[in-house]
Amino acid sequence: MKVLLLLLTAWASLSQESSLELFVACRAPQVFSDYRNTNFKQEVRLATGGLNFRIKSRSLSLRNLNHRVGTAEGYLAAQGPEVRLAFDQVRLQALSLADYLRNISVFLKNRIEYTEAELPQDAASVLSQRRGHCIGFANVAQALLACVGIASRPVNGFFLREQDQRIEPVPHRWLEIDLPGERRVFYDPQYQDFSSRYLVTNPGVSLESIERFAGVVVRKNKKILDE
Repeated sequence: MKVLLLLLTAWASLSQESSLELFVACRAPQVFSDYRNTNFKQEVRLATGGLNFRIKSRSLSLRNLNHRVGTAEGYLAAQGPEVRLAFDQVRLQALSLADYLRNISVFLKNRIEYTEAELPQDAASVLSQRRGHCIGFANVAQALLACVGIASRPVNGFFLREQDQRIEPVPHRWLEIDLPGERRVFYDPQYQDFSSRYLVTNPGVSLESIERFAGVVVRKNKKILDE
């Protein structure tokens, strides 16, 4: 048992870096542009018949997020019982920001079931019905982060499903979180982490208005970093 705990601790200190180059046959180049934050970089270039993407990302490492978290009393007081009850559970035994983010992931995994059903996706509704899709997962995580004064914002784009080197972009939403030290990172509440399997669309773009498109993998790489 002690050996297993040591292995889990060692693994938690590692961060995965992945990179992906792909070509997509998208006829709306104004939808995408270069984007960069602390754990993600997207470069877009015009190509014949579509766009070339170069994407690099690191998974969110909790190793150095030992900042203490406190309750944002004003925000919490304005929330309904569903958010306050969820906060009580996520806040339990969370001494640091790393603990709190980890607890959010566990809570979402154990309490919220993914569904594509047409249900309300605000945080309170998702918590009461215990079901939601990517928008609902993002709304719940954003509300719980705000309960401890951590700012975040929703990000629209695509999650890239791959099969036999072919890419199927699926409309998706996740979060960008403001961390101490003026760092902005992507975090996906539905999939619990982040990788290079994402395309970020420009703000204000309606995903429903984008014509369906596909892509192919040109090159990909993945490595483990000891931070």
